[in-house]
Amino acid sequence: GKWEGRSRCVLKPASTAEVADVLRYCNSRGLAIVPQGGNTGLVGGSVPVHDEVVLSLLRMTSVEAFDERSGIVTVQSGCVLENLDAYLAERGFMVPLDLGSKGTCTIGGNASTNAGGLRYLRYGSLRGNIL
Repeated sequence: GKWEGRSRCVLKPASTAEVADVLRYCNSRGLAIVPQGGNTGLVGGSVPVHDEVVLSLLRMTSVEAFDERSGIVTVQSGCVLENLDAYLAERGFMVPLDLGSKGTCTIGGNASTNAGGLRYLRYGSLRGNIL
């Protein structure tokens, strides 16, 4: 592949509280962290280059809340874009983002890279749709 990295440690938290615990621990020991989601990014931002602790967010896939009145959905960062779009479609809504990698990319990565995608001209980038 285009990117290759190495890490002796991959942690896979399942909740925000577990992420906080990992961050607290690593910070207290001066350990560097690199977050990973779907690994679909094109710039290698999730690749460990100096043996950082890999923080995989792929277990954090839940839709935590959805308000049909406002259309506001709260999801964990490892939620796959295609799964979220299917969840919302069942309720008559959609994600204002569509990417070729929608089956593997995660909302956390989409937000951190300000993804645009196929619906960009109509709805703008993802950050413009995040509260």
